[in-house]
Amino acid sequence: MKKILGFLTHPLLLALIGLCAAAAIIWFVGPLIAIGRFRPLESETVRWIAIAALVSLWLLKKLWALFKAKRINAQLMDGLLAKAPKAAPAAPTPAEEEVATLNQRFEEAIGVLKKVRLSAAGKKPGLGDLVALSGRQYLYQLPWYIFIGAPGSGKTTALINSGLQFPLADKFGTASIRGVGGTRNCDWWFTDEAVLLDTAGRYTTQESDREVDSAAWQGFLQLLKRSRPRRPINGVLLTVSVADLLQQSAAERDAQADAVRARLQELHERFQIRFPIYVLVTKADLLAGFTEFFADLGKEERAQIWGTTFAYDPDAKALPLGSFGAEFDQLEQRLLDRLPARLQAERDPARCAQIFAFPQQLGILRPMLTAFLERVFAASRYEEAPLIRGIYFTSGTQEGSPIDRVIGALARSFGVERKLPAPPAGSGRSFFITRLLRDVVFREQGLAGTNLRWERRRNLLQWSGYALAVALLVGAAAAWMTSYSRNTAYVTEVEARLPAIARQIEGLPRAGRSADVVALMPVLDAVRQVTVTPAIANGVPLSMGFGMFQGDKLGAAAEQSYGRLLDQAFLPRLALRIEEQLRGANANNLEFAYEALKAYLMLNDGSRFDADALKAWIRFDWERSLPRDTTQEQRAALDAHLDALFARGAPASPVPADQNLIASVRNMLARYPLANRVYSRLKREGVGSGIPEFTIARAGGPSAPLVFTRLSGQPLTKGVAGLFTYDGYHKAFKREAERVANQLADEEPWVLGQKDPGVIGRLADPAARARLTEDVRRLYLNDYARTWEEFLNDVKLVRPGDLQQTIDVARLLSAPDNPLVPFLRAASRETTLIKPESEKSVADKAADRLAQESRRLSTIFGPDTQAPAAPADVVENIVDRRFEALRRYVTSSAPGQPAPVDAAVTLMGDLHTLLNATDTALKAKTALPPSDVPNKVKAQAPGMPEPLRSVVQSLADVSARLAGGAIVANTNEAIQTQVGDFCRQAIAGRYPLVRSSSRDATQDDFATLFAPGGKMDQFFQQNLAPLVDMSTTPWSFRRINDVAIGGPAALIQFQRAQKIREVFFPTGGRTPGLKLEFKPIEMDATIDQFILDVDGQLVRYSHGPQVPQSVVWPGPRGSTQVRVQIQPAGPTGVSGVTTEGPWALFRLFDKVAIAPSSQPERFNVTFTVDGRRAQFEVTANSVQNPFRLRELEQFQCP
Repeated sequence: MKKILGFLTHPLLLALIGLCAAAAIIWFVGPLIAIGRFRPLESETVRWIAIAALVSLWLLKKLWALFKAKRINAQLMDGLLAKAPKAAPAAPTPAEEEVATLNQRFEEAIGVLKKVRLSAAGKKPGLGDLVALSGRQYLYQLPWYIFIGAPGSGKTTALINSGLQFPLADKFGTASIRGVGGTRNCDWWFTDEAVLLDTAGRYTTQESDREVDSAAWQGFLQLLKRSRPRRPINGVLLTVSVADLLQQSAAERDAQADAVRARLQELHERFQIRFPIYVLVTKADLLAGFTEFFADLGKEERAQIWGTTFAYDPDAKALPLGSFGAEFDQLEQRLLDRLPARLQAERDPARCAQIFAFPQQLGILRPMLTAFLERVFAASRYEEAPLIRGIYFTSGTQEGSPIDRVIGALARSFGVERKLPAPPAGSGRSFFITRLLRDVVFREQGLAGTNLRWERRRNLLQWSGYALAVALLVGAAAAWMTSYSRNTAYVTEVEARLPAIARQIEGLPRAGRSADVVALMPVLDAVRQVTVTPAIANGVPLSMGFGMFQGDKLGAAAEQSYGRLLDQAFLPRLALRIEEQLRGANANNLEFAYEALKAYLMLNDGSRFDADALKAWIRFDWERSLPRDTTQEQRAALDAHLDALFARGAPASPVPADQNLIASVRNMLARYPLANRVYSRLKREGVGSGIPEFTIARAGGPSAPLVFTRLSGQPLTKGVAGLFTYDGYHKAFKREAERVANQLADEEPWVLGQKDPGVIGRLADPAARARLTEDVRRLYLNDYARTWEEFLNDVKLVRPGDLQQTIDVARLLSAPDNPLVPFLRAASRETTLIKPESEKSVADKAADRLAQESRRLSTIFGPDTQAPAAPADVVENIVDRRFEALRRYVTSSAPGQPAPVDAAVTLMGDLHTLLNATDTALKAKTALPPSDVPNKVKAQAPGMPEPLRSVVQSLADVSARLAGGAIVANTNEAIQTQVGDFCRQAIAGRYPLVRSSSRDATQDDFATLFAPGGKMDQFFQQNLAPLVDMSTTPWSFRRINDVAIGGPAALIQFQRAQKIREVFFPTGGRTPGLKLEFKPIEMDATIDQFILDVDGQLVRYSHGPQVPQSVVWPGPRGSTQVRVQIQPAGPTGVSGVTTEGPWALFRLFDKVAIAPSSQPERFNVTFTVDGRRAQFEVTANSVQNPFRLRELEQFQCP
């Protein structure tokens, strides 16, 4: 059964099944696969080639694997045989001769290994292996294991007596089955199952010469990694001898454990893989009683395993040494279970004693072995966790004296003389090695590193590939069933749409009655898209393919129906719409009538059909006539239907042509000059659209945006269309005008229905066509000149935001690389269309001569006589004459002489100098420098051409305005520092400026601000008086260079300050003062006496004579109190009112009623105390009432 299962799962058989399945799919399914209408595998020859290619690819893969394995094996052998550089020739020593002999024999063995390969089981390769190209293994493909351990730990002895097969022993002898690999430090053992590397013990301990041993060890590891980069080793066999465990001191054992641990970690670090470690406790025969205890074992029993193998868990974090104690107990128990039978079988009392004590001898070894293992495999987060697989006891040969620790302990305890056991005769029998290597170590060759996972993944992929090959047949059948089902549903869905489409078609108005194409569009879309269902909206899915897609057949039928609908419904509506256009044509738009007539004739006369021209006209009409709510998607759909209609060829309109309508339109068009129609056609065709437009940004250079702007708001990157440029005229329009003129002259007979042979002949006459072309050019050149005039008038100077920006603009305009001159010269070139003689080509000169001769002949023989053409009559003069001033201004009068525009640049340089001087004066707060530059600008600017005139005038105006603005700004800044700060600190928000304020401004601060020579007066006289016109109300700034520098708002506070000064400082002193005269007028009878005390100045009245009394403010005593007292006191006991502070008199007058009189300096004041009144007439020393002074109340700090 196992053989049958092995045969069925053999890779070769599975590969053949997969190849056959793939070949069957190619042969039977291939013809059904279609890409559109193309079936790539329909031909038998192609299918045979595909099958052959598949088999070839499989064979190439196998051959490549074979070649790769052979190459790697050769590289490995070359590395193993690499020798150190030879020293200078010298007499060889016996040791060197022996090494040379061993090297020679090893090279012979390697040469045989290069050629000989063995099957995995050690047998000769079979026929299946030869065919599969995978049964035989190279040296590289065998597992590699490395022995490490202290010197004398029994590594070599264990190998010699392992019972393994060495395939070269028959040819080279038992002693030649190992080699030295080019060095003396490592033995290489080649078996049919593995390669075993027996390292020198000094590599492990590195005690003799640490530097040399370490370097040799590292070089050995590098050799392994270079030779086998994917998996340098498959495992490590760590040997520790019983003699070392029992005889070494604890410190020596620890040192040996540390050395072993270091070597294992170096293996981890160098190879970067995790490998299994097998601990071999060798020389177990040195335990007293070992030989006697196991003397009854046969060969098969000696080959078994004595030890423990830990459970394999690749994800385990903890080491399995924790279970070693229990495993060791089981080993001891097995010995104890076997002990009675051994004692009974042995007759020699001395041997019985050895047998009896052997389990105890093994138990004595336990603590030393446990401590050694725990030190070697102690966990550390800084090191790779070792993968320890098991601990095993072995004996390669029985040599040396056994170590009897039990008897020795008893002898020491009882003081008995110890008798050493006699060494056994060397039997050369091995114990517990063979099956350990074959059944445990070699079978776990895939545990090294992560390759076990890789191997599983590779196997999974292989099996997946085989399963895929088998599943393809099932998949193909499922695909056909799915495709059939989906195509059936697709056909059903298309059929379900047909009744609705039929009802839509039946509901359409009869052809010839409606020109509404939008209403027809849903039907057209439905018929055209009837076969496009959601299932195939984004393309035909694969599940509907496999040669069963029915869309092509249904699409052909739908295309026929769609074509009939275009001819019978869409085309009549187009014809009816054009007929409606013709009926609505009038003399106000003859060009429209001409094009509509032409389109109408094309629809009714297939010989005149021009698809592009007719589509252009229809789309032009749709842009104008379709409802505004027509979406872009609907317009695109209409365009697609129109393309589809005309793609079928010249249409034959089912609507009969209205000949009366055609005749009527033709009669109307006879009044429309042909030249106008030609020019209109040229513009509609976009002649010159490929010529770059003329822009200020391109002509003026990178600094143009810093200088120029456009009055219309258009960007500088937009300018004159390429049609109206020099290149547009000479390279596009002139040529196209002649072409279109000839074309429309050819159309004239059939569009306008000319039957007169004379008219037709004149239209064909070259001279008549030349005159037609010239008329078209005249129309164009008039538009050319108008376009350039509008453009140049639109170019203006940028509006600088401040004086510094104006200086920058002036600097740019006066610089040698200014943008103005290149722009003007470029504009002059574009508006000079007559080529100089030096630039005319031979063709141009010949054309000029032909035109002159044509005019001469027309003068002599033609019906329309005209004078011979002179240079001044050249049609381009329509443009050249209009811009002659610009051309003269940018062109020098003689070679080497400056052009007039250079003088304008110099003038702008003078402006720049003036602006710099003005800026310096403003910063230094000195007077502006005198200059005649503004007068120069006024004199010269009017004679300049546009746009230079506007630029120069704008720069001068802006300069004057911003200079004045800067003056005002400097003045405002000075006001803030010299006046405003003090004003806000001393009197702002204080009384008497704010009558509701409880805080008083001191009279000294009031005088400091408002007195003659005070801050307001002094600043005005020093800074503003020359600039202010005080004759106006309100005051205003004078004009500088005919430009106002500011408005009256900046001066209003100074005007108010002057009024305050006139009222409070009438004598011109530095102290405010008022002189008032109080004259009693009326007083209540209940008042006996009225007293007004102003700083000791008393105004008394007791119903006596009405004598005026004078009061001066401030008073002579400097008191800050004003008192009003009446006698007797009123009913409530109030007898007066008192106010205090430097403005006490003003605060008192805030509480009384003041009424003006007919004289402005006089006003009546009524004092009211406790309901009783006393009225006085007050006469001030000013016509302005100081107590109700509007300027004082409205004053704000500047």
